[in-house]
Amino acid sequence: MAKIRTFLPLLLLLPLAGCFSDQKAQLTACEATAPRTGAGEPFRTIQSCMDKAGYRFIGWNDGVVCGMSALVRGQHLADGTDALCFEPKGWLALKLYRIEVPPRSPPPQTS
Repeated sequence: MAKIRTFLPLLLLLPLAGCFSDQKAQLTACEATAPRTGAGEPFRTIQSCMDKAGYRFIGWNDGVVCGMSALVRGQHLADGTDALCFEPKGWLALKLYRIEVPPRSPPPQTS
């Protein structure tokens, strides 16, 4: 019973720690405020906005499969793959994010 009392506060906080839907909503808000002119401007503005909101950009990392082309143009994707270019900065939020959104491998290259 003592063990349950120890972990009960953590169990209650899990739903509040991080959620992929929150990440998608934040990205949508950042994309809405991004300028549409200038080479690379939407991307730089979105990346800065997400950084301030607590998400780090991982789109260039090996093995990350995300909607990078839409992100560079500042466009929202209905399937949410543009949000996969970011991950939470916080330790607990990142652990929960990895449970909710496991890493995906890129599709095999065909010759």
